[in-house]
Amino acid sequence: NPSSYGFLAPLVKTSPLFVTYDVGISIDARTLLSADPIAKYKSTNFMPSYIQLGIPLNRKGTALVFGLRPYSRINYSVADNKRIYYQDGTTDSVQNLYEGNGGLNQVFAGLGKRWKNFSVGVNGGYQFGQKDISTKVAFINDSVLYFKSNSTDTSRYWGLFVSPGISGYFKLKEYKDPKTKVVHKYFLNIGGSGTFEQSLKSNKDITRQTIYYDANGAPQQIDSISKQPNILGTISIPISYNAGFQLQKTMDGANKWSVGADYSSTQWTKYRYYGAPDQLSDAWQVRVGGEFCPNPLSGKSTWARSIYRAGFYTGRDYINADGNGYNVSAITLGASINIRNFNRQVPGQFSMLHLAAEIGKRGTNVNNVTENFFKVSFGLSLSDLWFIKRKYD
Repeated sequence: NPSSYGFLAPLVKTSPLFVTYDVGISIDARTLLSADPIAKYKSTNFMPSYIQLGIPLNRKGTALVFGLRPYSRINYSVADNKRIYYQDGTTDSVQNLYEGNGGLNQVFAGLGKRWKNFSVGVNGGYQFGQKDISTKVAFINDSVLYFKSNSTDTSRYWGLFVSPGISGYFKLKEYKDPKTKVVHKYFLNIGGSGTFEQSLKSNKDITRQTIYYDANGAPQQIDSISKQPNILGTISIPISYNAGFQLQKTMDGANKWSVGADYSSTQWTKYRYYGAPDQLSDAWQVRVGGEFCPNPLSGKSTWARSIYRAGFYTGRDYINADGNGYNVSAITLGASINIRNFNRQVPGQFSMLHLAAEIGKRGTNVNNVTENFFKVSFGLSLSDLWFIKRKYD
C-alpha cells in the first residue's frame, strides 16, 4: 500500500531522516501432479523479488519510494509423447515440445503523505516485458526422415500503470506501566489500495518453420513456412484491489504484536490478449496473519528484538485450465532478525534480515492437474543518514 510510505518520514522535528534500502530474492520449488495419465513434474526457480529505496523528503510525513520488481514470470518446458494411428493401420510416434519464457517487469516511483493518523499515497511507473511461446513437433521414426516443425509467437509489450492507496489508524487504548514507565498503546489500522485497469501496447511476431538441431542442441531453420512480423495490438490487464485491517500493540512506539486480515480481488475474466480472452477466472484471496516481538525495547538480545510471523491464505486462483477453477491455499512463516546497531551516535538506525517460508497447494480433487509448491524468501532492509548538510566549527 503506497500510503504506508508516509511513515518513512517522521512528524517529529528532532527525529533523524533515515533513507531505507530494501532488497529481496526468492527460491521456489514446484511439483505438478497429473491424475490421468499418472505423472509428476518438478521445477525449481531462483528469482529476484524486488529492489527499492525509500527517501523521506521532510519532517511533515512526506516520503518518496522508487524501485524495480518483476510483476509476472513465464518459464516452462513440457514434452508430450504420443502415438498417432492411421486408417491403414500404421502408427507413428510424435513428440510435442511446449516451451515458454519471459515475463513483465515494473519500474516504479511512489509518493506518500501522512497527516497524523491518516495517509494517502500513489505508485506509478512503466512496465515492460516479452513473451516467447513455441511448439516444436518431431516425428520419432527410424525408417522415414521427417523435418521437425517449430511454431513461435514472440510478443513485446509496454505501458504505464497507476496504483493509489489510503490508510488510517485509530488509538484504542493507552496506559503507562507504573513500574517500568513504559507507555503501552493499542491501535486499529485500516487500509485499501488498488491498481487501475491497464492497456499495454504490444508488438508480436509469428513464425512457422521447419528446423533441425545443431551439435549444441540449438534449433536451426531449414525453411520458413510463414512469417508475420510487427503485428500491433494491445494487452488489457483488469483492475485489482485489496483492503484490510490490523490490531496492533506498541511499547514506547515500538511494535510488540499485531494481527490482521485482508481481502484482494482481480477480475481476470476481463483480461484480453489482442482482443481474445484466456482460460482465466476471477481471482480472490483472503489472508490472515500476525507477528510478535518478545521484547522490542531490549538493548542487548538480538533475538528478543526480532519479529516472528505466521499466517495463512486461501482463495480462488486466476488459472482455469480445465474449466473447474483452481482453489489455492498456503501456510506462511517468517522472521525479521533485528541486527544490532553499532553506531550509537545515530539512535533509531536499523538493519533487518528477513526470512520467510511458504508451503501450499493449487487445485483439488476436481482438477486433473494439481500443484504443490514451497517457497523460501530472503530480504535485507538497511537504513542510514543521507543528504546530511555538513557543518564546521
